[in-house]
Amino acid sequence: MLEKIKKLLIKENEYSFKMTNKTIFNIDNKYGNYGTILDGIMNGKQFYTNALKLLSCSCIEREFDVEELFDLLTPQQLNCEIAGFVTELYFDYMGINDNGTDKETKKTKSKTEKN
Repeated sequence: MLEKIKKLLIKENEYSFKMTNKTIFNIDNKYGNYGTILDGIMNGKQFYTNALKLLSCSCIEREFDVEELFDLLTPQQLNCEIAGFVTELYFDYMGINDNGTDKETKKTKSKTEKN
C-alpha cells in the first residue's frame, strides 16, 4: 500500500483522504457490502452514491455521512471532481497510481539487460 493522502476542499475546510484496510471495514459496517459499493464505482452503478460512501469513510479528520456530503459539495465538485478523486483514492490504495519511478526503473533495467 502506498502512503498517499489526497486533499479536498469542502466548503472552507481542507480535508485529507486516504483509503486503508480500515476503510473497507468501516464501509461494510456503515453501508453494507463493500464489494457492492466498489462494483458500483468501477461499473457505474449508482456511481455518485457509492463514490460518496467511499469518500465518507476515507476522511482522516472525521467521518462524514453521505447526506452531509450531498449538501457540502458544490455541483462542480460532485460532477467534475469526485469521480476522478475517488477513483484515484482507490488506485492509490491498490498501488496502481504509482508516480512512474518504478516503471522508469523497470524500463531502464530492461534496456540495460538487453544491451
